[in-house]
Amino acid sequence: MNDALRPDLSSLLDERALVAAMLRQEAALAQAQAELGHMPLGDAQSIVNTCKVDLFDVPHIMRDSLSASSQAEPPVIKHLRESVRLFNPAAAAAVYALNHPADLLCNALALVTHDVLAPMAADIQALGAVPAAAEVCLAWERLQPVAERALRLRFLPTSAPASLPLRDVQLLAARALGLPSALSEGTEDWMSLGCELGVFTLCVQRVAGQAQAMRAPLWVAQWLTELSVHTIRPAESRDFWRAQWPLWSTLTLAAARSLRELTCALKT
Repeated sequence: MNDALRPDLSSLLDERALVAAMLRQEAALAQAQAELGHMPLGDAQSIVNTCKVDLFDVPHIMRDSLSASSQAEPPVIKHLRESVRLFNPAAAAAVYALNHPADLLCNALALVTHDVLAPMAADIQALGAVPAAAEVCLAWERLQPVAERALRLRFLPTSAPASLPLRDVQLLAARALGLPSALSEGTEDWMSLGCELGVFTLCVQRVAGQAQAMRAPLWVAQWLTELSVHTIRPAESRDFWRAQWPLWSTLTLAAARSLRELTCALKT
C-alpha cells in the first residue's frame, strides 16, 4: 500500500469510529428487515440515510453514554431516533427494533477491530519478503484464526415480534457488514484475541528494539480482568465506556502503531 494512502490508525479506533460502527449496524439491520418484507422500504431508507456519523454530535453522545443507565435506551439510538423522526415520523418507531444494548456495543467493537486489522494485514504483506520480520509474520499467522473466531456479530434473543425471522435478519445484516454471525457469547474468544494481540505487540517491539515500550502485558492483564468481572456483554453499559473500550482501543492501537513503525523502519 502506498504510504500516502495509508489510513490514520488513530481515526480507526477513536470515539467517532465507534459511534459510526453502531450506526452501520443499525443501517444494516433496517435494510435486512426491508429486504425480508418486515419493514417498509421507505422507512428503512430513512433510517439508512440518517445513519451517517457526520450528522451526529459524537462528543455529546459519548458524554451521555458515560452516565446512561443500562436500562435506558443507548444515547446513540436516542439521537438516531430523534433524527429519523424529523424526516419520517413513522420510521422513527422502527429504529432499534432488535433492541439489545450489549449487542450494539459488542458488535461495534468487532467492527472497529476488523477495520484496524485490515491495514495491519497490508503492513504484514509489505514485510513478507523482509527476513528480519519473519518472527513478526509468524506471530501474525497465529493471531489470524483467533481473530476470525472473535470478530463475529453476536445477537441475543430479543423482544422482537415472533413473526420476525430474526435469524434471517441477522444473517443478512452480518453479510452486509462483512463479518460472520454467531449466536454464542464469545467472551473467551475476546480474551484469546486480547492475549494474541499482546503477544504480537511484544514480538513487534522486540524485533524493532523497543523493549522500553513493552506495556502490552499490563494492558492484556487489565483486559482479562475486566472481562472476567463483567464479560464482553457488561451488566452496565458504563462498564464498557469507562473500562472495556479504553482498554481495548489502547491495546489494539499499540499493536497497529508498533507494526506500522516497524514496517516503515524495515522498508527504508
